[in-house]
Amino acid sequence: MAKKGLSRDLIIDTALRLVEERGPLGLSMRELAEALDVKAASLYNHISGMDDLMGQVGLRATEMRTRAQLEAISGKTRGEALFALADTYHAFAMAHESLDKVIMGLQRNLSSVLPQAGELTMKPILQVLDGYALSDDAKIHWQRVLRATMHGFCVHEHMGGFSHSPLPVSDSYHMAIRCIAEGLEKAEVTP
Repeated sequence: MAKKGLSRDLIIDTALRLVEERGPLGLSMRELAEALDVKAASLYNHISGMDDLMGQVGLRATEMRTRAQLEAISGKTRGEALFALADTYHAFAMAHESLDKVIMGLQRNLSSVLPQAGELTMKPILQVLDGYALSDDAKIHWQRVLRATMHGFCVHEHMGGFSHSPLPVSDSYHMAIRCIAEGLEKAEVTP
């Protein structure tokens, strides 16, 4: 019988907190059970296992990032929205490195939440791209370019890849996003 008050949401929230503290590899069902003051077997009344748990943590983290991006781009269009989106993505990845790793791991693990997480990830990006006169195919290409640029930049920054120069990393990041903004304008189709 599950401990009174133990729920799937409480388990996911606690796991998310532990991932933030210890990293995605620093979480076990035993440690999660200890943090919740339950037996590990009780967790299985609410989750099917570690893959399910990490999928749910990744989905929750994706929801957090998407909410922040949608708030940042609200009322903005085109370049202003693009920079707000990119800056929010960067801020989330820098503040939540472990959660960012879990999000990216959803693709590798082919988690059952991947379609939902993918839809959440695309929502703010496509909202920004809707401000440009692009074909549907072009939007798919441009969202790939944007996601790869934002994520790749964050990974390099986390790994110290930009630490060999005193120039502000944010200037380089904005230069990359400015290149995308210019490319989007050039790619627009005229009616």
